[in-house]
Amino acid sequence: MDAASIRKLNAALILDVLRGKGLVSRAELARLTGLTKPTISMQVAGMIERGVVVEDGAGAPDARGGKPPVLLRFNQDWGCLAAAEINSASVRVWLADLNGRTFDDEASPVTPELGAGHILDVLLASLRQVLKRSGQGQKLCSIAIAAPGRVDPATGTVLEAGNVFHWRNVDVKKRVEDNFGVPVAVDNDVNFAALGEMHSGLAAGVENFILIRHGTGIGAGLVIGGRLYQGSHFAAGEIGHLILDRMTMAPEVLTRGLLETAVGSDRVREKVLAAWSGQAGVPTPEPGADLAAELAALLRHGDESASLVLDEVASQMSIAVADMAAMLDPELIVLAGDLFALIAGRIRELVGRVIPWPMRIELSALGADAALMGAMGSARGLARDLIYESSRETARLPALR
Repeated sequence: MDAASIRKLNAALILDVLRGKGLVSRAELARLTGLTKPTISMQVAGMIERGVVVEDGAGAPDARGGKPPVLLRFNQDWGCLAAAEINSASVRVWLADLNGRTFDDEASPVTPELGAGHILDVLLASLRQVLKRSGQGQKLCSIAIAAPGRVDPATGTVLEAGNVFHWRNVDVKKRVEDNFGVPVAVDNDVNFAALGEMHSGLAAGVENFILIRHGTGIGAGLVIGGRLYQGSHFAAGEIGHLILDRMTMAPEVLTRGLLETAVGSDRVREKVLAAWSGQAGVPTPEPGADLAAELAALLRHGDESASLVLDEVASQMSIAVADMAAMLDPELIVLAGDLFALIAGRIRELVGRVIPWPMRIELSALGADAALMGAMGSARGLARDLIYESSRETARLPALR
């Protein structure tokens, strides 16, 4: 290994300790990292010069009563990170410090029928807006984007996103990198949601788990042996294509997938509207409103048709969960999506009858923020090299100069 690589590894080791421990003296850094005091001194001096590390107060003197040591801390404000999520209703953007703590956000409506160009324009505008508002334009280190459909994370290309998007081979990564001049990561939204749960949610410390997300699309993020599994065609977890009965293979079903065609949230909404009985005092469901709240309101008024709709969703999703449990034997299945709050008990009951080994089925602790939290974790990883060895000059935004 050459000298430059060794210096980079040493810098990474020092900064990882500082980020994890908070305030640390130079002597304690040497003890915790195993590096020599001269190496610590040289590395820390360079980090302080660049502003990545700052001196912050004094610690307690040692037992001999010597001079109190100067304490060091990682400067989380040296740069910033951006995470974004594209869904069928909006583009959401978070801006965070280098520890991933969010300090600004933006949500902008989109119209998927206008195509990928429209949505990417909204994404770029939202990123610019939040950076301008926060005054962080020259500090941006990296961006991570949770996108719909099958995504090749190596190229940042959405290979295919059906349903309401109808995207094919959309190069999201290049478009964003060309505009902001920083590293960009792009992956499937459900994969990022799984990573969010793994790092900050119910799946922390769990080696094998599945996150199943229900919305207009239905998908799963698979973590096996502590690593995200994406499959040969980046299609692992595309459970909307599961075949659960002998339903006629109509063209739409073949394209969208049987499960999604039957119980995707847009289809459930159509069934809710059709089921509305017009009873006195029963609110008329409105497009764009909270689907789970609509169903709950109808159920409270004793609407039998709404109950039948929910029974169908519970039945179809229970079979899908049981099939995934039988195939992969996870320790935990996380259910993400508002509708699951109404049917989680029924899913547990059915799966418990057909799966004879123990397994937890839980509602997501992160809710609608799971994908953004996973994307922010990815943005932190992307920024590592820049933090370890680069000057801030390399992180300036060409679009904002």
